[in-house]
Amino acid sequence: MTTRAWRLLRTGAGAPAFNMGLDEALLRGGGAPALRLYAWEPAALSLGWFQPLSGFDVEAVRAAGAVVVRRPTGGGAIHHDRELTFSLAAEAGRDGYPADTQEAYRKVHGVLARALAALGAAVSRHGGSRLSTRPRDATLCFHDHTALDLVDAAGRKVAGSAQRRVGARVLHHGSLPLEVPRLSPRSGSVSLAAGRPVGWDEVADAMAAAFAADWGAELLVDDLTAAERAEAQRLALSVYATP
Repeated sequence: MTTRAWRLLRTGAGAPAFNMGLDEALLRGGGAPALRLYAWEPAALSLGWFQPLSGFDVEAVRAAGAVVVRRPTGGGAIHHDRELTFSLAAEAGRDGYPADTQEAYRKVHGVLARALAALGAAVSRHGGSRLSTRPRDATLCFHDHTALDLVDAAGRKVAGSAQRRVGARVLHHGSLPLEVPRLSPRSGSVSLAAGRPVGWDEVADAMAAAFAADWGAELLVDDLTAAERAEAQRLALSVYATP
């Protein structure tokens, strides 16, 4: 099957509910595969799909200047503040995205490692046999490690990701903290691993270049369609902004 070009969507900072609504809209929307790069305004604590809100101190979250939102994917909670978040929306087994779940993690994390290396941030896979997690308590994603997560020389997690599959479609999104998040102080960051301040645009450029090189895919800079924006807003209001 012919590999199609990928859309490159640099959507910048978005409200937490809108960010999750847009990721789901891209997951369910069909069409050409897309790589989206974005940020958060205001900051947020995103809970994994299976986590109870009761396990978290909401007042502490608010004191950190963040709001609570739930992701459409599983895994631990993430404090999204000064970070680059990426998402891929594609068909599993097409356009370079592997059909096998674990192979998809390996390939995507290979892109992340290449991007981080270009920034001077040395990372490696955490290793071990634990390939997935479904925490149902107050676990923080960047305080928890699986085998394919990327860690710095001190063992601090710098990158992780999660998937959601609906029929033939897959959403794969993850985080690259630029600085250590206040609510997960034992995590790593791109700037810490690089030994210098690293900005969002620099990481976005490195991520796009690494994806194009590792995926062997053409990246076409694109904007969201009116239909995608409308569906993202509908999902934000009806799903992700509700208690």
